[in-house]
Amino acid sequence: MFEIEDCSRVTTHQLVRHRMASYDQESQRFSAATKEGCVIPPTIQSNGEALKVYDTALKGVYEAFEKMISLGVPKEDARYVLPNATKTKLVMTVSARSLMHIAWQRTALQAQWEIRAVVSEMMKLAKQATPELWVSLVEG
Repeated sequence: MFEIEDCSRVTTHQLVRHRMASYDQESQRFSAATKEGCVIPPTIQSNGEALKVYDTALKGVYEAFEKMISLGVPKEDARYVLPNATKTKLVMTVSARSLMHIAWQRTALQAQWEIRAVVSEMMKLAKQATPELWVSLVEG
């Protein structure tokens, strides 16, 4: 079981496509929604102009979100404007064999940077917790 925090909804949407695991994800209805609660991709973070555009877009989205709530729109409806960059957390339960399959797919060079980082960390933790299991799965 893994508790995954501070990753974007982009990444959790990729994870939940793996049906051989079970998930319990934080509800956006009950979590705080702020501009600071967004993942910034490294390619945007390292590009000053792109970061300005990103910040401006997020500011507009969160102003719209707050305005709709102040106008009586329920939070669960106002959240439709929130970006996929919104940070979330989830608990993922997965077998070792299924985790190996997920890692094979999600750590490939073609995979998106954030999912690669999350799954690489999961594999590192799994191997630290049960090294004998991973040797038998790889060799067997």
